[in-house]
Amino acid sequence: MHRALALYSGGLDSLLSIIIVKQQGIDVIALKFLTGFTSPLKESDLKYSCQFGFEIKEIDIKEKFIEVLKNPEYGYGKNLNPCIDCKILMLREAKERLSEYNASFVITGEVLSQRPMSQKREFLTLIENKATLKGLILRPLSAKLLNPTKPEQEGVINREMLYDICGRTRKPQLDLAKKFGIEKPPQPAGGCLLTDPGFCKKVKDLMEHNELTVKNIELLKTGRHFRISEKCKAIAGRDEKENQVLLSNYHGTFIYPCDFKGPVVFLAGECSDKDIDMAASICVYYSKRKTLEVIIKTGSQEKRKTYDAITHDRIVKYRL
Repeated sequence: MHRALALYSGGLDSLLSIIIVKQQGIDVIALKFLTGFTSPLKESDLKYSCQFGFEIKEIDIKEKFIEVLKNPEYGYGKNLNPCIDCKILMLREAKERLSEYNASFVITGEVLSQRPMSQKREFLTLIENKATLKGLILRPLSAKLLNPTKPEQEGVINREMLYDICGRTRKPQLDLAKKFGIEKPPQPAGGCLLTDPGFCKKVKDLMEHNELTVKNIELLKTGRHFRISEKCKAIAGRDEKENQVLLSNYHGTFIYPCDFKGPVVFLAGECSDKDIDMAASICVYYSKRKTLEVIIKTGSQEKRKTYDAITHDRIVKYRL
């Protein structure tokens, strides 16, 4: 039996592409690449893998992706999304695993002209060449509009069973989902946090302060973030769950109300006494009180001090 590797995002297009190829008797292993900015496997992904008979492998490329993010050869999209460089990285990673999984080609869910930057015809060709996978990337949803791949030329894939979808419309994919028995089609895989302007502002701050690490990127997903000095950030939990995430996963200085009715504020980086005072005032502000006694805890040492709330204007100034 022939085998293919599929780039699997969790969106409808990548799922449909896997099903289309499996219908031709090809074994498929789906590769879910973890960049730090996309979601890990969900329960629905596992449900689809069982329903349609394919295996999913999660592959951590966070460190490699950070290097791409810092200086993408082909630039960014509308925000900080280096879509072309990201696709090249994932395809190179897939190519490295072809022999490991005894696979002979790669599947993607790309649709011609669906995305203005990375899915134009010239960029599909560029990506294929840069990934050194010429003729080995099958895009089942748009294959009839593209040059035949080696699997098609060699008779491994029947080109007549592929599709000619083009553009941004979702109707052909939704029709296919219905045909294949997908009751609740997943959304398009647009879940990259680098397309979110608010999140990108926080990422840019890390880049400007030379703090772009896997650990710091993960921290961006929790709480409200404030750049209170060149070497220090304050992160305030927005609810009890986020307070626990900060307390359980990070080490350093924490500030929280003595009565525990309010946010936990974590100080990331090197903090001065002035930074602690600022973070404590932020804690008071989000506790919705004008004045409050807080606990300042570093390791096993604790002290208590009363602070006034920061003003709204200063919150706006410091918040990322």
